[in-house]
Amino acid sequence: MNKLLIALIAGAFATVAAAQTAAPGQSPASKEKQADVKGATAGNPNNSAGQAATAAEQKANTAKSKDVSKMTAAEKNAYAKEVNKSGVNPENPSGSTTGTAAQQKANTADSKATPKQNTELKTKEGQKELSKELNKKATP
Repeated sequence: MNKLLIALIAGAFATVAAAQTAAPGQSPASKEKQADVKGATAGNPNNSAGQAATAAEQKANTAKSKDVSKMTAAEKNAYAKEVNKSGVNPENPSGSTTGTAAQQKANTADSKATPKQNTELKTKEGQKELSKELNKKATP
């Protein structure tokens, strides 16, 4: 039994040693195939060559974006004022808060000057007249 066990262990070691030997030299045909495969997979972003290409492209894009000059504070303020003018009420082209407040006061005064509808319905006489008119319209 011991001899059998020793023979199995020796056989396992021999198998492992044989599996670790160097591969034989590659033929020119297999080298061509490898080159074709490498060329085909270079554009794939899921392999290391594609990731390197993507990283290089991202680096170039980042460098381009950093070349753009930043706006100064004065340019930003001027741009903000210009944008605000386009989004202002056409009745109040000034765009200032004082102009807006004045416009709101004018609008409130105009709405208070116009009479409200159906004020006659608030009185009993007005309600009686309305019911008479509706009865006349309802009867043929």
